Amino acid sequence: MSARDSFISRWFNTIFIVACLFVFAYPVGRLSYWYFDNSGFSSGLAVVVWIGTIVLARYTFGGPRMKIRYLLVHWMGVSFIFASVTLFAEFARMILSVADPTIATAVMIVALLCIVTAVLLSHHLAVKQLTIPSSKIDKSYRIVQISDVHIGSRQKGFMQRIVNRINSLDPDFVVVTGDLIDSSAVGIDALESIRQLKAVTLFCIGNHERYADLAKVIDMAESLGMITLRQQTYHSEQLAFSGIDDADDINQVALHLPQIPTDAGKFNILLYHRPVGWEAAVDHGFDLMLSGHTHNGQIFPFNWVVKQQFRRIAGLYSKGNAHLYVSSGTGTWGPLMRLGSLNEVTLLNLVPDG
Repeated sequence: MSARDSFISRWFNTIFIVACLFVFAYPVGRLSYWYFDNSGFSSGLAVVVWIGTIVLARYTFGGPRMKIRYLLVHWMGVSFIFASVTLFAEFARMILSVADPTIATAVMIVALLCIVTAVLLSHHLAVKQLTIPSSKIDKSYRIVQISDVHIGSRQKGFMQRIVNRINSLDPDFVVVTGDLIDSSAVGIDALESIRQLKAVTLFCIGNHERYADLAKVIDMAESLGMITLRQQTYHSEQLAFSGIDDADDINQVALHLPQIPTDAGKFNILLYHRPVGWEAAVDHGFDLMLSGHTHNGQIFPFNWVVKQQFRRIAGLYSKGNAHLYVSSGTGTWGPLMRLGSLNEVTLLNLVPDG
């Protein structure tokens, strides 16, 4: 392991330990203190939960222990909501003259309502429609984007629902902007419904494909009839679709653009998993960049954290005649929860301008 990789590993471990302290231990410690007014008991309980969670996480993520991992990530989602509501309650406690047990009960009620709402929203599939005009085309095109489906965290029945919804929109093209799967345990049977897509389907690599088993994913994509764009371009009539593999390097798009010539006479679309590198893409002649990755935070208020890393977290961004669209994600990673965001299938209507 290089010195850089060793530093990154230590930094990640530190962040993980601190995150476990806030997400798992903090709400347990504070709620037990507010209820029982016993600092020794509440602190001890929080430490036990903190250490236990770290040990369990190391165990479950160190091998193919999918059932235990499934329970852990849902506990993580529940605990994050409890931690967030508890933190808001800290401020309310400073300004309200209310007994601590009452504050704790209010936290329990609000958190449970948020959890139920989040679980229900995680099963909802919204269609978001956008219209983008361009002088480069003389007829309309319908493009459906899905991103961050996360089969592995989600099951094949969810993939079937997505395919049915896409076909109902009658698109000319379907683009998948990464993170179709999130586990090496996902087999082609979980993705079989993709064969039912009626439109040409284009796919670019996300970070979870790299983490899982990239060679296996590429083979499955080909078997399912998808066209994987890896620093390549697919031409069709007045449109040109290019794709670049995801990487942790923020300069990944700029590094690979020289390999991808654009056609000034066509509407050029770049598929890249992360919403970074748009400026370089615009300078290179791309009219539209499609990304995902952020999940729009998935569970509020985590979107505040995500915004610190990705300035363009969700929605449509424009610069002159060039556009970037960042999907909120079609599925969910980890817990089946959405709060303050929706699972999204995006229909982009490209229309002639003028």
